Amino acid sequence: MPLAVRHLLGLVCLFVLWPAQAPALTDEEAKEAVHRFIEAWNTREPAAFAATLQYPHVRPTADFDGRVFADAATYAAGIDFDQVLATGWDRTRLDSATVVQAGEGQAHVAGRYTRLRADGSAIWSNQITYVVTEQDGSTGIQARLAAGLDDLSESDREASAAAAVAAVGSYLAAFNARDEAAMTDAMEFPHVRVGRGGVRIWSTAAEYRDGFDFDAFAERLGWERSEADSMEAIQIGARGVNVAVRITRYSAGGAKIHSFDTVYLVTESDGRWGIRAGAGIAPSP
Repeated sequence: MPLAVRHLLGLVCLFVLWPAQAPALTDEEAKEAVHRFIEAWNTREPAAFAATLQYPHVRPTADFDGRVFADAATYAAGIDFDQVLATGWDRTRLDSATVVQAGEGQAHVAGRYTRLRADGSAIWSNQITYVVTEQDGSTGIQARLAAGLDDLSESDREASAAAAVAAVGSYLAAFNARDEAAMTDAMEFPHVRVGRGGVRIWSTAAEYRDGFDFDAFAERLGWERSEADSMEAIQIGARGVNVAVRITRYSAGGAKIHSFDTVYLVTESDGRWGIRAGAGIAPSP
């Protein structure tokens, strides 16, 4: 997709896309959106499946190529159920769906699903954090952050989780130091940020740095530093880890500005871990 088109899909905000205030999504609403998504997939009807998503829609992975789906028709046109059936697939089972973060018009649901053969045997299981959003009275999935297959040994899980959490820590430390080079060194490109109704992609580190002015950001919010109140690897794959973070921003005098929840997809490429995507929920006072 041309770069200019990608920018038109996003809202003009670098780190969290915050639209107008909306009611908080309940856990039941968020999980129901994920159940509808799985049920629609099992119908093998591309249009029905595409209708469970919000647009623009994005599904970042370790090998994300920057593609954004602008509408349901575009998404449905790319679905090939014959290819899926050729793997032996008969249906997909949602094994778990846990709301890990929720707020105004948005929730993040850590899900695990298994693709099954007709005899009920498993092909493989995958781990996804679903970014569920509300738009114009409709609730659906805006993005799917893919941690990857659930097939690691305990030692490999621990190593992947530690590397991912370290990458998020490096990013936040660089942000507080206003060190743009170190900040983008802790990221992967193409890089994605998602918020209710918005998706934005940066193709390169230089493009990301060119679009952000630390001085203007600090002046607009009265910001001096950000602190992670909590940070947890909630889904762990060989090349992808979803990390849930609660962040509080503070002024120069130490007063709290606001807090917000974010989930980062941290991925591995050539032995290096970096933040591939982030989805943030509007801040609370």
